[in-house]
Amino acid sequence: MSDNNNQSRIISPERRKLLQLGALTGAASVFALATGNKADARPRRSKKKDAELFNGAAILEQKAVNTYKAAAENNLLPTKAFLDVALQFASDHAQHHDRIQKITKDVLKGTPADTSNVGTFPIPQNVLTGGEAEVIRYALTLELLAGTAYMDYIQDKLTTNAAVNVIATILPVEAQHAAVYRSVLMVVLQEKGLPGDDKLVPYAFFNNQPTPPLPEA
Repeated sequence: MSDNNNQSRIISPERRKLLQLGALTGAASVFALATGNKADARPRRSKKKDAELFNGAAILEQKAVNTYKAAAENNLLPTKAFLDVALQFASDHAQHHDRIQKITKDVLKGTPADTSNVGTFPIPQNVLTGGEAEVIRYALTLELLAGTAYMDYIQDKLTTNAAVNVIATILPVEAQHAAVYRSVLMVVLQEKGLPGDDKLVPYAFFNNQPTPPLPEA
């Protein structure tokens, strides 16, 4: 065997480290390490900034809980199946709120926002008087707003791993909530006028979903 062939089999410790890293994290990380570029393009990590964003998220989650409870208390969803779903989703939002508050305090070392008197989202008159279809359409709007807000948090705003990981576990649940309401509207209530209403899942990518405007009371 030639000396050249023997040399080709010799792997320097630096190259071996790169190859091992590549097996674990993929070519992008290897390239970043080899060139000195940062694999994570996020801004410098700031627990304080993420705590501020989490306080905003906690307020949104509590408003969602309060809005669902208001709908139940005012008999806006008289069909038991619809009401049961809404109450389950309210429970999900309550758990999201509690987890966000816990991470804010224990991990981000911030002061959790006081959400005891945040009220509800604005409820338009047509929702109050328009029947269950309007209530569910309204709920779909709120769930889509939550989902797009959390996607924005993950993509552009949150910087610490702990914060990103929590929101990454909540975002899919918000999307599932929206999917359930969309199915009820289209399949059960035969409602039209939704974006991409020729199919149950309107877009292959969530960020293609148009962000609806926040309803006004």
